[in-house]
Amino acid sequence: MKQAFGNSNKELYADLTLQGIEAISKVYTVNPKLDKSKTRIQINDNGEIETIDDWMLETDGTSLKNIDAVRKAIEREMNHVISFDGSYVNYRHLALLYDIMTTKRHLMDITRHGINRQDVGPTMRCSFEESVDVLMEAAAHAEFDSLKGVSENILLGQLTKIATVSFDLLLDVEKCSSTK
Repeated sequence: MKQAFGNSNKELYADLTLQGIEAISKVYTVNPKLDKSKTRIQINDNGEIETIDDWMLETDGTSLKNIDAVRKAIEREMNHVISFDGSYVNYRHLALLYDIMTTKRHLMDITRHGINRQDVGPTMRCSFEESVDVLMEAAAHAEFDSLKGVSENILLGQLTKIATVSFDLLLDVEKCSSTK
């Protein structure tokens, strides 16, 4: 094998992408224990600062996408996972989930810690998990809910403010009667 590739043209190697992302030319592994300038910290559940000793990857070049590309990737993966065994979920239900995950322009986890900690009304928060706890907390603090979202209105059996229901039609009767 070495003889077959040993005397080959070295320029060919520079232009060849065997597997991966072409915009990233090289990847380095970094051990934060050895390089203190690369140390990452986090605040744990007790409020204490601790270091993260996981190995990290640094790259020459990037291939970053915007949040719309992330949303599309989530959509593709979720559809693959759900349709794997022949299951079906209506796209509109999943689209609401994708929108919630990416609405803040970063990827938000779909757990009670992600959705219920958003800056939304109590009806939206209670539509996910911990319904009674969320509503009791909202009542104790006299929270106001403007019911502008889709989930809130569906939960209460009201029309949502989307499509043709998103505006009110005002009719000037005098102008209509004077056109005769």
